[in-house]
Amino acid sequence: MFAQRNAEEKFKLGNIKFAITCATMAKTLNPKLEGIDEMILAYKIHLAAMKKDRNNATNWYKVLDIKKGFEDDIESIKMQRNKMVVMLNPTKNASVATWGAFKLIYNAWTHLSDPNYQNVEFERKTSQHRIKVPKSVCF
Repeated sequence: MFAQRNAEEKFKLGNIKFAITCATMAKTLNPKLEGIDEMILAYKIHLAAMKKDRNNATNWYKVLDIKKGFEDDIESIKMQRNKMVVMLNPTKNASVATWGAFKLIYNAWTHLSDPNYQNVEFERKTSQHRIKVPKSVCF
């Protein structure tokens, strides 16, 4: 299908947002198109990995599409990782984005399951919520 091929070409050129648009259009035209859901997921994983936070770091929670409130639940993170790994099995998906997305899932799990990373994330989150009082206000 043209839209699916066009999505792959756009991804190769680095235009991931347009690749997602083309793949979504292909799915709209033919909802039973083989591999289209996997292709869209792979593109979305790459897009999430490209977006950096304030510290210019990858938000691994977004790569795994972890919803707010579940960031500290290692079992939910593990289940989401497993779901994505099964869906994006590189030996069963022909998209050019699959291997890269698979590696990003692995990297996300490596970071999020590391207790040291969890401690750093906790410190980062709690420091963002502290109220800074100007010295001139203090008595």
